[in-house]
Amino acid sequence: MSSYTPITLPYFAPAYMLPASLPTLEQALSVTDYFTPPPYTAIYDEVNVVRVGEHFIAKYGKKVRSIEGENMLFVQQHTTIPVPQVYAIYQFGEGETMIIMEFIKGATLQDHLGTVGLEKSNSVREKLRAQINELRQIPAPNYYGALGRRPFWDVYRGSEFGPFDSFDDCVMSNLDQLFGIKLVQPFIDIKKFFSASCVAISTALEHNHPVFTHGDLHERNIIVRSDGTPVIIDYEVSGFYPSFYEAIVSGILDCEFDFLDEKFEEERAIIRDCHEAWIDAEIEELGLGYESEGDSSEGDSGEGDSGEGDSGEGDSDSSN
Repeated sequence: MSSYTPITLPYFAPAYMLPASLPTLEQALSVTDYFTPPPYTAIYDEVNVVRVGEHFIAKYGKKVRSIEGENMLFVQQHTTIPVPQVYAIYQFGEGETMIIMEFIKGATLQDHLGTVGLEKSNSVREKLRAQINELRQIPAPNYYGALGRRPFWDVYRGSEFGPFDSFDDCVMSNLDQLFGIKLVQPFIDIKKFFSASCVAISTALEHNHPVFTHGDLHERNIIVRSDGTPVIIDYEVSGFYPSFYEAIVSGILDCEFDFLDEKFEEERAIIRDCHEAWIDAEIEELGLGYESEGDSSEGDSGEGDSGEGDSGEGDSDSSN
């Protein structure tokens, strides 16, 4: 794979890369120009994203992880894809992380499409397609996990999972992230059946290799600059997932915007069928009224847009 050595924290970019004086911790914490006013949602509790001056975004909190900044540095080192420049990553307070990065001026893809429309967005689509293809070409390691063989981060449940040497184990865990964990029948059998189906199909189609994956592509995590260049933001869950995973989690956006070359229709169909079986089982569970011990399922099931609000590293106001 592309060589990677985890950065040493605290990390500060060289002075010549800064567009202005780096905001101090006190300056960042005092700003109330929030992109995600706290508490934004239960999901993003303890995550704050603020604009500091003309040039900077500060993202901080107990649920902010340094690997988000590391992922952006990694992509910048190994591709030509535009990403927010990372200026600082450090710890402060009681287990809180601060990432100071470049403010990307532009409109979210959501706002861009609302203003311009799909028919006039072909150039943006093709640029985004090229960026995703380049991202997927980064040489991968022989494991499934985050940079430096660290665990994946499930931002929606605030938990880690992996890393995995086994494709089978990774797929089963991916289903846990998509549908939650219910340690009773028939949910155990549903996941076993569809996990085995996905492993068999993906292996037969040679889709079982790890690929660097953004992992949370939706129309609020893509900023369109005034020149029509898309900039992907929010790399907190990125890592080396099975090659089909991007197509699963960004299914809704791809159906509308059609930016993925590889659709992985077979795996998408398995996830859809698993989702339907899961919902049927939940309906039956409610009808029968039995208890689900060990139920940690949350309402983020099925294929599609896994994004519940972006981290804000961009201007959602198309007038800027």
